[in-house]
Amino acid sequence: MLTMNLRIPGPTPLPPEVIRALTTRMISHRGSEYVGLHTETVAMAKKFFQTDNDLFLFTSSGTGMMEAAIVNTLSPGDNVLAVTVGLFGDRFVKVAKAMYLNVTVLSFSMGQAADPLKVALTFKEIENCKAILITHNETSTAITNDIAAIARAVRSLPAGRQALFLVDSVSGMGNINLPVDALGLDVVFTSSQKAWMTPPGLALVSVSPKAWKASESAKCPRYYFDFTKMKKYHDSGQTPETPAISTIFALHAALKTMLARGVQETFAYYQDIAAYTRRSLTANGFSLFGDQTHSSNTVSACFVPEGIEDKAYRAHIKKKYNVILSGGKGEVEGKIIRVAHMGWVVKKDIDEVISAMVNARNDLS
Repeated sequence: MLTMNLRIPGPTPLPPEVIRALTTRMISHRGSEYVGLHTETVAMAKKFFQTDNDLFLFTSSGTGMMEAAIVNTLSPGDNVLAVTVGLFGDRFVKVAKAMYLNVTVLSFSMGQAADPLKVALTFKEIENCKAILITHNETSTAITNDIAAIARAVRSLPAGRQALFLVDSVSGMGNINLPVDALGLDVVFTSSQKAWMTPPGLALVSVSPKAWKASESAKCPRYYFDFTKMKKYHDSGQTPETPAISTIFALHAALKTMLARGVQETFAYYQDIAAYTRRSLTANGFSLFGDQTHSSNTVSACFVPEGIEDKAYRAHIKKKYNVILSGGKGEVEGKIIRVAHMGWVVKKDIDEVISAMVNARNDLS
């Protein structure tokens, strides 16, 4: 079988050491071996979150953590501000409305980042706004929100110091610098299949002291995603229900590899490879999509070549050149191509992608 160059925004390719870890014999999730695995994995992950807060491992997708962030800190009828710059911001809105929150939606055009001043001004207009729901890295548009600037703008307001920041960093955390504690972020979550070079099925979430305080009065129903129940087990190096042990073995191996490079060095690596990707795209005649002052370090987007149909183009790239890419979603469906450069990736992989895109463009023109 031909080896495919998988360059979609998750799941991402797995390095050899992670694949080997997946073959580790099964262990008891109530035994001492698991306690050691769990404890070490969490400790390593906290270095990338740059947090001393509690950090939990849930067997879940990232969407599950959207729900967990909400139900553990808020109550039906609470006023919240949801900031969206794309499809995953829109999903956060849908989850919040499903939990019967009173949601004010601040939307920005696809390809644009959230404006910190507009976020702060909108927040100011909402009476007793309990939380801000926001996506850190929006893979549907290859745009990264400046969470630091947004947090500063909101925190400068008297009421802003009390509001919770619930942050979806599913596709950012681990590869993009987001210092949780320094920015005062309250619930931040991510997924194993993105930046972490690990198979799907595991979510990581940090919970601040302020979020814990809010959980004491939160009235949204919860069971599986109950942080309080999770903490009781987590403090003993376990989880309430059976965890995805093989995936945790894989994450443990991936984190060891990432830490061997270094935390800040890892962030710099992905910043460099993102810039390399965009330089290569533009040098070969592709037009980049979106505000490049807020371009993502884990995925880049460019317009589909003029005169070529998107699905036919990507299908041809896959069939003839063994490269798998993602198209656009929502308003930009059929208009853009997305090239992921998160997780296990080197510049040679990007060279193969750009070569395939150029050759396929020539083939179909």
